[in-house]
Amino acid sequence: MAEQGRISQQLNGAKVLVATPGCPGLHGLPDALRALGAECLSLNLASDFTDLAAIESAFTRARTALGAVDALVLAVGNAQSRQARPLAEQSAEQWRAACLDPLRTSRHCLQAAGRVLAGQPASIVLLGPNLSLTGAPGLVALSVLSEGQRGMMKSAARQWGGQGIRLNWLGVASTVFAAELADARLPQSPELGPPPPALGAAPEVDGGVARSIAMLIGSIDVTGASIPVDGGLWMVP
Repeated sequence: MAEQGRISQQLNGAKVLVATPGCPGLHGLPDALRALGAECLSLNLASDFTDLAAIESAFTRARTALGAVDALVLAVGNAQSRQARPLAEQSAEQWRAACLDPLRTSRHCLQAAGRVLAGQPASIVLLGPNLSLTGAPGLVALSVLSEGQRGMMKSAARQWGGQGIRLNWLGVASTVFAAELADARLPQSPELGPPPPALGAAPEVDGGVARSIAMLIGSIDVTGASIPVDGGLWMVP
């Protein structure tokens, strides 16, 4: 309880825009952040993410509704990206749908965020599955999508740091990111044998994931970081 109280003080009514198009496994984030003291507005309708103009319009409406945007939590994906396919058998159309289209949407989201924030200090937290740090058989499109998002995060963090805009990436447990990934051939722990996560279990969206987002929102000293929030399963940078 004391820990949750400290996190709530960090959020202290922060106005948070949560955009999770194509990621239904994360739709519980707004309620989880509200429980920690944030004022949240959620965007996940496909019609708000068709192109850059639509995204910028949706973000502008959200800023008006909230009165300001102190933080933006972003996750972009789709069902095609989470469908396992052998790399050598993937058609150009499948690759475009599974990787290139959501990666373009991710770029548009960051462009729109930069325009809407207009130099106002804020925190942007991107979420992806931790499997992108290790790779997984058949999920190359999802891995490339997530690594592309992480690369854009680092570049934007360098460009916008002088404006007080901080960007970080959280790698959540793959099955927390999307329940259907439980059927995928996920990599096992690199340690000897298959031990459980060091903390015993992977944090859930309405638990450790939300608390990690809240701590990043409340910190002014962290940017450009890639942080696995999987309970200590993959201890990689």
